[in-house]
Amino acid sequence: MQNKKIFCGVISILAQIAAMILGFIGIAKFSLGIALLYVSGCIISFVIFVYAFCTKCPIRNQCVHIVHGRLTNLMPQRESGVYSHCERGSTMLYFLFLAAFPQYWLFNSPWLMAWFWMIFVSGLAINVIKVCPGCGNVYCPMCRK
Repeated sequence: MQNKKIFCGVISILAQIAAMILGFIGIAKFSLGIALLYVSGCIISFVIFVYAFCTKCPIRNQCVHIVHGRLTNLMPQRESGVYSHCERGSTMLYFLFLAAFPQYWLFNSPWLMAWFWMIFVSGLAINVIKVCPGCGNVYCPMCRK
C-alpha cells in the first residue's frame, strides 16, 4: 500500500512539473524573460510551501511525495502542530501561482491550455484521491483520519 502511495506521490509531482513546462512553453512563445520569471516563481513558491507546510509535518521523513520530505531535511526544523492561516496560504500560493500565472499566454494556444489543465487537475486529483487520505499528517486539512 505504501509503495502505491509513493508511486502516486511521484506521479503528482511529475504532473506539476509537466504543467509548469507547458506553462513555460506557452509564455516563452511571447517572452523568454517572462517564462523564466514564471519558472523562478514556481520554484520560489514551492520552496516557501515546503518550508511553511512540510517542515511542520509529523511524518516528513516518511513523506510519500519524496521530494518534499527530503527538502525538509535541508531546512530549519519546526515543531509539528496545527497549521496557521498563513501556512495554509503558502500552499495555495504555490498552486495558484503555478496555475494562474501562465493563463494569459496559454489562452492564445488552446491545445496547450487544454493539456496544461488536464495534467494540472490530474495531478491534484491523484493527490486528493490516492495520496492524502491516511497519509499520517494529522494536522493537514486534507488528511481524512
